[in-house]
Amino acid sequence: MSGEVEFDRIAPVYDETRQPPSEEELQALVGLLNGCQTVLDAGVGTGRFAVPLRGHGFEIVGVDLSLGMMRRARAKGIAALVRANVLRLPLPDKVVDAAFMAHVLQLLPDPRPVLGELGRVARRQVVVQLPDWFERQPTSTWRDRRARYRELAAELGHPLPERGKRYYHTLEDLSTIAPPRTVRTVSRPVPADLTPDERFARWGAIMFGRNQIPPEVHAEIVRRLQAEHPIDPSFWTRPRTTRFVAWDPSALEGTA
Repeated sequence: MSGEVEFDRIAPVYDETRQPPSEEELQALVGLLNGCQTVLDAGVGTGRFAVPLRGHGFEIVGVDLSLGMMRRARAKGIAALVRANVLRLPLPDKVVDAAFMAHVLQLLPDPRPVLGELGRVARRQVVVQLPDWFERQPTSTWRDRRARYRELAAELGHPLPERGKRYYHTLEDLSTIAPPRTVRTVSRPVPADLTPDERFARWGAIMFGRNQIPPEVHAEIVRRLQAEHPIDPSFWTRPRTTRFVAWDPSALEGTA
């Protein structure tokens, strides 16, 4: 399945099922973009980073394949949007001060081509967000939960399309391609307003898109999953971090 189709389908619930960037994350990113004015957001999506970056005074150019996601970014005021593949950016060399990318690497089997493209179009800085879950492969338990969700959805009359394959590129992997000049690690706050059951329900919505099946069916699947595969409540409150990995663009040129 193309990422374009998958993200068009989940665009209506994307923002409500994901935490917005924290103030700590934004401050770390803004610090890495110090001295930059124009920023390419490669994989802009619904504008979750683009909107607050614009609020900090940056001029944003967003690129994405999903029209559904970009419509939401445009509705939030992100005007400069280009529908394109991040592996083949329709932009001249050295056209922006910085290139930023979040939640795109997991869609790509090889990070080198996209890093090379970001290095090509940026003059001063390339920054990639690397959440802590990139550092660990999904356990068999979580894979079983995903498979069981699909089984239950089909059993209840709502078969789901296949979800695109995900890839896990660690900081070590990226450093082997090109050593970064800066890595900033930021703690992510855990939402305190959700119960463990609500967190599990949100996980299901993130994985499969709540709009793909009726809410009552989604709730029944989550209830049965929780009964069959109970989760230790401490899982939801464990410390989480995200890294912002920054390169001199010249270090990435030729990595493709």
